[in-house]
Amino acid sequence: MVDNSVENLKQVGLTHFRNGAYLEALASFEAAVRAYEAVDDIAGRAEMMNNIGVIHLKNRDFEAAVTALNEAQSAFESVGDTDRQAQTLGNLGDLFAAQKRYKDAAKSYSNAAQLFAQIGEGKKQADVLRAYSLMSMRQRDFIAAINLMAESLRVRPKRSLAQQLFYFLLRIVLRLMAGG
Repeated sequence: MVDNSVENLKQVGLTHFRNGAYLEALASFEAAVRAYEAVDDIAGRAEMMNNIGVIHLKNRDFEAAVTALNEAQSAFESVGDTDRQAQTLGNLGDLFAAQKRYKDAAKSYSNAAQLFAQIGEGKKQADVLRAYSLMSMRQRDFIAAINLMAESLRVRPKRSLAQQLFYFLLRIVLRLMAGG
């Protein structure tokens, strides 16, 4: 069982993160890692490693980010936490895209989207597919980008009116490109 001091470290870290105080957030998350280790909470520790990886990504410390995110992803997989494993894979996709390691990013985004689909997390799946689409757009792979964006909108559980219109237009474009 996790005590309140560990949960407090996590919440303080999240508050610092939301406020852009990444060094303070990092210190809180690192303290939380040690606290979760002390109570043998693998998933809690992995969540903090994921958060640490995101901070390193934001600070463009890619080596530290990939180490933290890979550790978190493996831990979530080992405890069967598919949701957080997929979230971490999405973060790895963002990391690889920032490094212009597009094949690795595509694999991470694709794996994250598949895991979210398996557990019925359509909104999270849609968000990962959108990130994948935007990466494809930056690579000037417009057909892949359009297909991924259309898939993102297709799986999104609740589309706004603008999203519904955009999805309709993308489907028309895809039909025209397919010759039908």
